[in-house]
Amino acid sequence: MAALAGHNEGGTVGFWSLQRQSWGTVRERIVGAWNGRTRVGFLVALAAVAATGAIAGPQVYSWAHSDDIVISTHKNGAEVPRCVRSFGGTGTLSGGHRLWVAVEFRDVNGDDRILFSRRATIDKSGWHADKVDVGGEDQALSSYTITAVDVDQPTDTMLNSTLVDMSFSDAPTEKAGRDLWRISFTGYPSGADPVARVHVTRAPGEDKSCNELAGTVRKSP
Repeated sequence: MAALAGHNEGGTVGFWSLQRQSWGTVRERIVGAWNGRTRVGFLVALAAVAATGAIAGPQVYSWAHSDDIVISTHKNGAEVPRCVRSFGGTGTLSGGHRLWVAVEFRDVNGDDRILFSRRATIDKSGWHADKVDVGGEDQALSSYTITAVDVDQPTDTMLNSTLVDMSFSDAPTEKAGRDLWRISFTGYPSGADPVARVHVTRAPGEDKSCNELAGTVRKSP
């Protein structure tokens, strides 16, 4: 046990004492080198590393984020009709995930709501979702946020199969498949991550929904 205190029974220097002496010598040499020309070399090397980071940093950042989902069809502050015929951009998702387009808005009580509008299509050229309705009738100059949402597999299945049952409502109904009503949320589900968004305003005089416009085209001679 005496050896653990720094000396063995024969009185020679113990293991831990030798370690302290060795590390003390190393520390003295480092301090001496720092006080001499090594300091200049260190500063030169540090400056070189900083310069390299300044040059390579933006390139590395650009490469690391090259697959991020980006909205390119619309800019913040844009005026949009009720029916946005095509909404899209660039970027990819990890395997098993899908991209949805959601519309954030305020309801009649002033509360925030989120409506998942369309599942987007992604290919090598980018992604897009067609026929996205932004609000209802008579919403000129109202503000909306259109969001690209990264959705995992279970949430995608839920969103793609969730409809509102209108059978007990007095509102006029359409034939099956003609008018699908989706649930709006007060927040994003746990499996949905908004990854890009753009703030828009409804343009005056653009009140026809995408279904109404499609019906007009079908009826035209």
